[in-house]
Amino acid sequence: MKRKTSIDTPLSVAYELGDLRRVRDELRLHLEGRAMPPEITYDLLTCAQEACKNALRFASTPRGVHASILILPQEVVVTVRDFGDGLNALPTRTLPVDPYSESGRGLFLMGALMDRVEFTVSNGTRVRLHKLLPLADAAVIEQAA
Repeated sequence: MKRKTSIDTPLSVAYELGDLRRVRDELRLHLEGRAMPPEITYDLLTCAQEACKNALRFASTPRGVHASILILPQEVVVTVRDFGDGLNALPTRTLPVDPYSESGRGLFLMGALMDRVEFTVSNGTRVRLHKLLPLADAAVIEQAA
């Protein structure tokens, strides 16, 4: 079987918290269209929403927050980019996370649900969320492409 070339597909731009539903719905359509397993879809939707929400709360600019999805044969990468001042330092957590808190769990969730999370600070902040696909799921997803 010839593999399709994967491209980084842009999603809607979020300018305010109310726009997150549209970004989440577009991401869900891309994932479901490739027969992504429900637990992987959930993890990616949760983490993408957290990354977008953090960018809108802490680095909102008139350029908005941009998100994209890259579906590869063995991995899915969601990128969230803002154009704010950038993080002062790499995200670290020294205090325990309160699981019942309404906020303050985003970075913890991203680290727990993703296989790898990358932060790049340059003209804003870029967060790349990597989710590896089990081999059996990767074969089904490749066929759905």
